[in-house]
Amino acid sequence: MKLDTSTQIRQLEKIHRIAGIGYWIYTYNSNEMWWSNITYSILGYDTQSFTPNRQNLIKHIHPEDLEFFLVSLQQMAKQAIEIEFRFFKNGELRLGKITGEVYNDNLEGLIEEVLFQDITEIKIKEYEIAKAWNKALDAENLKNSFLANMSHELRTPLNSIIGFSELLETSSEKDNVSKFATAIKTSGIQLLRIIEDLLKVSMLESRVSKPIKRNFHLNQMLLDIKDNSQSLLKENNKEHIDLIFNFDLDSTNDVIKSDQIKIRSIFKNLIHNAIKFTETGSITCSYKIIKDTIHFSVTDTGVGIPSKYENRVFKRFRQVDESGQKYYGGTGLGMYISRLELELLGGKIWFVSENNLGTTINFTIPNILTSENQFEEEHSQESYNWENYTVIIAEDQTTNFKILEAYLQRTNINILWAKNGQEVINACLQNPEINIVLMDINLPQINGLEATAIIKEKRPNLIVIAQTAYALVGDKEKSIQAGCSDHLPKPIKKGDLLESMAKFLP
Repeated sequence: MKLDTSTQIRQLEKIHRIAGIGYWIYTYNSNEMWWSNITYSILGYDTQSFTPNRQNLIKHIHPEDLEFFLVSLQQMAKQAIEIEFRFFKNGELRLGKITGEVYNDNLEGLIEEVLFQDITEIKIKEYEIAKAWNKALDAENLKNSFLANMSHELRTPLNSIIGFSELLETSSEKDNVSKFATAIKTSGIQLLRIIEDLLKVSMLESRVSKPIKRNFHLNQMLLDIKDNSQSLLKENNKEHIDLIFNFDLDSTNDVIKSDQIKIRSIFKNLIHNAIKFTETGSITCSYKIIKDTIHFSVTDTGVGIPSKYENRVFKRFRQVDESGQKYYGGTGLGMYISRLELELLGGKIWFVSENNLGTTINFTIPNILTSENQFEEEHSQESYNWENYTVIIAEDQTTNFKILEAYLQRTNINILWAKNGQEVINACLQNPEINIVLMDINLPQINGLEATAIIKEKRPNLIVIAQTAYALVGDKEKSIQAGCSDHLPKPIKKGDLLESMAKFLP
C-alpha cells in the first residue's frame, strides 16, 4: 500500500507528538523559520501563536550556553550535529537537545532542519538510575567487605574452639586441660559477642528495643567499666597505656536515672575501639552534667581518623581502613550500635580527630534525673542453700542440662530432668514437691510455652522460669504471657540463673 504525502505528514506529526520531539525549519536565504506545534509547546508558547524567527529561539537559550549554541548552528552547515544545552521555558531552567543538518535545496538554497527535544525529565531519570546503580554497587561492595570481615571474625574463634577441643581429646596433662578450656571459653565469648551485636543491630533498626531507665551510681558504673578495660588492655598486651577516668560528681551525689545497660554498651564499644587503635599514650574517659544532660567523652592518643573517612564511622559494617592493608579486626558494628543506642536515648554522638594524633568521641544523653533517695540497691550474690527444694529442668539438649546441673550443684537443690514438653507436664502434675521449673521454650512434642500454660492451669502458683535461645525484645513478654515468672536468654550465666531463682526461693 502506498501512502500519500498528507498521510505521511500526519503520521510523522503523530510520532513527534507522542515522543515529545519538536521540529523546526530555517531557510538561510530568506531568514524565514517554521516551528512545529511541539516546538512551540517545548518553549512554553501556545500552538502557532506567532510567526517564529531566529531571535524568538535565541532568547530562550541560557546566556552561558548561547555562544556554544550559535557556533554549533554554524557548524551544522558543514556536518550534522547533536548537542545538549540549557534553555528557559516560562522562566524555568530546562535541558534541551537538538539533532540537525543543513541541505541545499535547488530552489531555496540552504535549509536547516532540526529535531528539538526537552530532555530534562530523561536526564533526571538517568541521574536517579545512576545514583541507584552507584548505591547498589556500594551496597554490594559493603556486603562483600562485611562477609570478608565476618568470615575472619567467625573463623578465628572457631579455629581455637575446634583446635583446642581436639587437643583436649588427646591430652592427659591436667595443666593443659585447664589452659585449653580457658582458650575455648575465651573463643566462645568472642563468638557470642558477634552474635549479640548482630541481634542488637536487628532490634535497634526495627525499633523494638526500648530504653529501660533506672537509678544507678554513675561513678561505680564507670569504675566497673575501668576494671573491665584494664583487663582488655592486659589481653591485648597494652598495659603500658594509661587508663584515666575523671568524675564530675563525688560518690555521695552521683545517682542518675537512665539506661545503664545501654550506657555500658556504648562505653564498651568506644573503649574497645580506643584500645584497638592506640599503641602508646593514654585513654581518658570523662563526663560533665550540664542541667539535665550528661556529656561523656572518650579520648585516645591513637592513629586518629583521616577526614576522608569521617562519613564511615557511624555506619553499619563500615571500617576506616577497608583496604585490608592493616587488619584491626572487628565487624564494623560497634560505632553503629552506639549511634543507634544513643538515638534511642535521645542523645547525640560525634567525634573530633587528627590523623596520627588521636580521637575524641563525644556523646550526650538528655533528661538525666538525679535523685539519690530513689536509688534501688542491686541484688548481691550470696551463697544459696536450697536443700529442701526441688527444681525440674525441662531441656532436650544433654549438654545444656549438664551446664545447669553444674551451676546448681553447690545450692544443694534437688534436681529432676524432663527431656520434652509432655514429660515436664506429667512430672509437675504428679510431683507436688517440685517448687520451680527451668523451662526451655523450644522443646519437642509440646513446646515450653504451651507446656507452661497447661501446668499453670493445674498449679497456678508453681514458679516457671523460661530459659531459651530466643533473645529478641518481645520474647520475654511472650514468656510472661504464657505464665512464666521470669525469662533467661541463653547462654545463661551462673550468676543470672541464681539471681533469678533467688527471687522465688528463700
